[in-house]
Amino acid sequence: MTLLTVLKSPAIRQTLLYGASIALMKGVSLLMLPFIAHQMAPAAFGRLEVVGSLAIIGSVVIGMGLEDALFRFVGATSDPERRRLIAANIFCQTLIVGWLFWIIGWMLAPDIVNWVPGDPSVYEIRLIVSTLALEGAIAVPLGWLRMQHRVTTFFLLTTGRALLQALLVVVMLLADRSVAGVLEAGLIAAVLQALILAVMKLKEIGLHFDVRISYQMVVYSLPIVGSGLVAFALNGLDRWILADHATLDEVACFGVAAKFALAVVLLMQPFGMWWSPQRFKVLNNPNGRQRVAHYVTLGITLTLVLMALAALVAPLIIIEILPETYQQASRYVIGLVLIMGLRELTELINIGCFIDKTTQRQLLINTVGSIIGIVCMLWWVPLFSTWGLIAGLLIAQIARLWLFFWASQQRISLPYPLRHLSIVALMSLAWIGVSVLSDAAAYQILVLMGALISLPIAVLKLDLVPLPHGLRKGLFATSGTSYE
Repeated sequence: MTLLTVLKSPAIRQTLLYGASIALMKGVSLLMLPFIAHQMAPAAFGRLEVVGSLAIIGSVVIGMGLEDALFRFVGATSDPERRRLIAANIFCQTLIVGWLFWIIGWMLAPDIVNWVPGDPSVYEIRLIVSTLALEGAIAVPLGWLRMQHRVTTFFLLTTGRALLQALLVVVMLLADRSVAGVLEAGLIAAVLQALILAVMKLKEIGLHFDVRISYQMVVYSLPIVGSGLVAFALNGLDRWILADHATLDEVACFGVAAKFALAVVLLMQPFGMWWSPQRFKVLNNPNGRQRVAHYVTLGITLTLVLMALAALVAPLIIIEILPETYQQASRYVIGLVLIMGLRELTELINIGCFIDKTTQRQLLINTVGSIIGIVCMLWWVPLFSTWGLIAGLLIAQIARLWLFFWASQQRISLPYPLRHLSIVALMSLAWIGVSVLSDAAAYQILVLMGALISLPIAVLKLDLVPLPHGLRKGLFATSGTSYE
C-alpha cells in the first residue's frame, strides 16, 4: 500500500476535508482573539465570557440531543425511505423546539439578567437567545450532511459562517459596539447559515411529524439533554463561580486560556466528525468490535499526543501575541489543556453508553461528575481562586473518564491495547511536567522539540497508528498489535 493509495481512501479524504473546515472555522476564532483582546478591556472580555456561557446551557436545551438521535437511528437503518422519514421528523422537532425556546427566552430575558454574573444587559441576553434558537436547526442539517459524506458542502457552509462572523466582529468592534457587537455578529452569521441549511433540508427530505417516531427520539434524547445540563457545571458554571469570587479580569484570563486549550478539541474534531456518524455502523458490521477498538485507539493516541503538544505550544503563543493584561492565561492554559484532553478521551471511549435505546447511563455518570466538580469548585475557588477552579475541573474530568470507561466496557467490551496507550499517556504527561520547570523561552522550545521527536517515534514503535507496510518496514521491524 502506497501513501497515494492511503490518501485516496474515502475515510482519509473525508477526514482531511473535515480537518480543513474545522481548522478554518475554529482557527479563524483563535486568530481573531488577539484583535479582540486588544480592542476590549479584560473586564469587558470577562463579561462576554460570562454571557457567552449561557450559550453552552442553551445549546443543550435547543439541541435536545437530536443530533445524537439522528446518528443513532438513521445510522442504524438501511431502508432509504425510513431514513428519510426519521431525518425529516427530527428536523421538524428541532424547528418546534427552537421556536418555543426563542419565545420563552425573549420574554424571560429581563429576569435572566438578575441571576447571571457580570451585569449583562437585557439586549445582550436576547441576542444570545436569538442565536441559540437557530442552533438546533443548524446542527441537525449539518449532521445529515456528515452522514451523507457531503464534506464539500459541509466545508463551505461552516467556513462561510466563520469567515462572515469574523468580518462582522471586526466591523462591530471598530465601531465601538463592544460585547453587544460581538453577539450581533454571531446572530447575523447564524441566521444566514440556518436559512441556507433549511432550504437544502426541505428540498431533500421535507418535513414530517410522526408521534411514534418523535416519542422514540425524545426517550432516547432526554437523558442526553439531562447530561448536557448537568455537564454545564463543568463548562459554563465554572465562569459564574469564578466571577462571584474574583474579578472579571480574572475571568477574562481564564476565558482566554480556555480558548487556547480548545486547540486539543479543534485538532481532534476532524477525526471525531468523521467517526461519530460512522461508529454504530462500524459496530454493527462483521468484526465490528475489533474495528471500533481500532478506530477508538487511533483517536486516543492522537488525543494524547496533541494534548502534550498543545500544552507546550499554547503558553509560548499567549506570551507573544496577547497584551500584558492577559499574560496570566499562559499559566492557566496547561491545566485547561489537560481538562480538554480528558473530555476528548471520554467522548471516544463512551460508545457502550449509547448503543441502547436510552442513554440513562450517560445521564447518571455526568450527574456524578458534575456533583464532584461543583463540590470541588465551591470548596477551592474561595481559597485558591482560578487554580482552585482548574483543580476542581480536573478532578471531575478524571472521574468522568474512569466512570464512562468502566460503564462502556461493562456494556460492550472492546479490546483496547491499554498497556501501549498507558506508555504514550505517561510520556505525554512527563513532557508537560518537564515544561513547567522553567519559563525561559529557550528551555520551552527545547522541551517542545523533544516531545515532537519522541512521541511520534513511540506511537509508531508501539503500532498504535497504522502505516503502509513498506513505510513501516523502512522505519521499524514490524511488531506490536495489529488492528487491521
